[in-house]
Amino acid sequence: MTTALVIGRRRPGRPIPHAVRETQQLLEAAGWTVDSVVVKRKKDLRRRVGAAVDNKVDVVVAVGGDGAVLQAVQPLVGTPVALGIVPMGTGNLLATNLGIPRPLADAVQIIATGSPRQIDVGKLSIGKKERFFSVACGIGFDATVMDATPMREKQRWGKLAYAIRAVRESRHLKDMPHRIVLDGKGTRMDAAQILIANFGETGLGVEPSLPIAPDDGYLDVIALRAPSRSTGLLAVWEALRMPRTGKNASGRVLRARARTIEIEARSKRLVEIDGSVIGKTPVAVSIQPAALRVIVPATTASPEHPSG
Repeated sequence: MTTALVIGRRRPGRPIPHAVRETQQLLEAAGWTVDSVVVKRKKDLRRRVGAAVDNKVDVVVAVGGDGAVLQAVQPLVGTPVALGIVPMGTGNLLATNLGIPRPLADAVQIIATGSPRQIDVGKLSIGKKERFFSVACGIGFDATVMDATPMREKQRWGKLAYAIRAVRESRHLKDMPHRIVLDGKGTRMDAAQILIANFGETGLGVEPSLPIAPDDGYLDVIALRAPSRSTGLLAVWEALRMPRTGKNASGRVLRARARTIEIEARSKRLVEIDGSVIGKTPVAVSIQPAALRVIVPATTASPEHPSG
């Protein structure tokens, strides 16, 4: 019999407690043994998931948005416990990339009938903190946009809130000197945005021509030069269309793959992981191959084996 913890974090304007109860009821109807809890703080979510891992549950189900999923991931990395997701947030980045739908009943059906997929995760060291991310780490403009977007706008507009805020913040768009070290080899580049990606869909709604795979043992690095709003849009388009790694002809985009990444900026820049702002540069990032089990639709599951 499958055992599970269903967990959510109270968020303004979202019916998380109701969704947690409904998820528990649906899984119990499918024959699972389920405990559930709704917490107030991020650290409480991490603590309760860690206790579930210690108690050797089979699955932890995170009910909520990217923030709840991010906190649940932290204690799950490197364990046999699988992550199930009931997406209820603004971006739902990991759920979107894995083909997990928004309707609660459909998401729970996938948890009950799907298959575990092993994916890589990134490990971020920033100041004295270490955190894991499953989708992406952003440095610069995107972190500024996320930091500046109020909860009330996200509740009202959903994903569109980020786009609206990006337009407002774009008047401050500028390049800054960075030192980027990839697998021990350093380079310097002026950039407005650097993205370290484990998946291809990072909120733009379009995946790049050069695929980003979450199970290849590498992280993809995309650095964009964008001294103005118009050049920023052009750089994003060029990054999406690049067919190979390296610098493109205009010099506005650098694409690379690496297992270890270090980034410093002349002035400290905001850093976000999976939609949550976590601090400022400098950062060090490394790949953790096949470190997280996630339940996905059976048709998209992949064999469970270490990458690298």
